[in-house]
Amino acid sequence: MNNHSQKLNRQPLQAFKSIFTSLSSPEIDSLVGVYRAEFTGPAWLRKSAGPSLSLAGLGGWWGKEFCGGATAVNLVYRGGQLKRIFSMQLVNISSQVDGKTGLTLQYARTNPFPWPFVIDELRRLDETCLLGMTIVNFGLLRKLAFPFLLQFQGEGYGL
Repeated sequence: MNNHSQKLNRQPLQAFKSIFTSLSSPEIDSLVGVYRAEFTGPAWLRKSAGPSLSLAGLGGWWGKEFCGGATAVNLVYRGGQLKRIFSMQLVNISSQVDGKTGLTLQYARTNPFPWPFVIDELRRLDETCLLGMTIVNFGLLRKLAFPFLLQFQGEGYGL
């Protein structure tokens, strides 16, 4: 469990917008390496996140690998090993959460539905931990942002 989890897991979902807004955006080049994911927020969200991702084809989500430049990929734990799926591009654009310019991960259009409609926005909690907000740009879901944490594990990490 991440050091930030204890505090963030006691927050209601609506509190994450102001938390996210208070943080700075990481530089694209500062993110090279592997980051382990953790669901954060209220208990109902943490408990439903894994099954929801499984339904959307991202079962076993373990984290993200930032490959250098402006590319990243999700990591899933399947068959006893980490696998890379669902590529993303990193861009600095206006945030859908708070309107500030910041780092957004845009899923490639070649990924299966719903991923071409999903973005992840990132802000830095500290030098090794990121707060992410997932937004599904589809119907009423675009009004919600779902938080997660990414904790730096190292470069390469045996992949």
